[in-house]
Amino acid sequence: MNKVAVILNPVSGNGKVQRFKDQIVVTLRDSFQSVTIYETQQSGDGTSIVERVASSVDLIVVAGGDGTVNEVVNAIAPLEERPAFAIIPGGTSNDFSREIGMLQHPLKAAEQIAHKNSMWVDVGKSDHYYFLNFWGIGLITQVSETVDIGSKQNIGRLAYYLRTLQTIGGENPFHLKVETDTDTWEGEAVMLLVGNGTYTGGIRAFFPEGSIKDGLLDVLLIKETSLQTFWEILQSRVSNQIQNKEGIITFQTPKITITADPEQTIDCDGERQNKTPSTVGILPKHIKMIVGNV
Repeated sequence: MNKVAVILNPVSGNGKVQRFKDQIVVTLRDSFQSVTIYETQQSGDGTSIVERVASSVDLIVVAGGDGTVNEVVNAIAPLEERPAFAIIPGGTSNDFSREIGMLQHPLKAAEQIAHKNSMWVDVGKSDHYYFLNFWGIGLITQVSETVDIGSKQNIGRLAYYLRTLQTIGGENPFHLKVETDTDTWEGEAVMLLVGNGTYTGGIRAFFPEGSIKDGLLDVLLIKETSLQTFWEILQSRVSNQIQNKEGIITFQTPKITITADPEQTIDCDGERQNKTPSTVGILPKHIKMIVGNV
């Protein structure tokens, strides 16, 4: 790896990575022959930059939050020849950067990238969209839509869950049908979460035993709107016992088809652009990533 493009979102984390821009370049240039910074100004810029530079660089680094990471992954994943990918975390949750062991200070993460330790990771695909971390409908989407920006910035990783605890009890279930190659489930549900990574909202909340290199999706289905059920899931994030809780179904699969009535808004790594029905699959070892302590 010699040529590097850094796609930097100057507003991520209230300008956190922007403040270290010059030092990041110096750190990376100690290990790479060519380092070029590209700053985004608006949504879609990350995609345009990838389209311009992907064929001429060995590594694309995102310096920004989960939204910028998601945009760039969606530009890289469809390519036949894909450059390696790295993350300098600069947002609030920085979920996938945590998954791959990146230190959360931008300069420390740049130092990790300079070591060039890499591994191939799985990528989720929802119809025509790609995700590194999670796909969800129901409660998880309703919660993330109602977390106010000030709360999210102030309490970060706990914002989603505190808001969830306030929300539970007021949401109506929807009719859900999920199909895999080997099984079908149909009934009333309040949330379906399909995971590749193990972090959601900055903590290992739902899939503590998941893997980003096993070629499988981790599926969590909650059948009942229950404060006790959801709290037990959060309490179980350090164990592998949630499948035994009442009102919860968990399993692994390489592919799942989802239908909901009424149709549900899909949250795909924090981006809410589509609705059910949807088919979700896994692309095993699809992108080579620079990793930290994994």
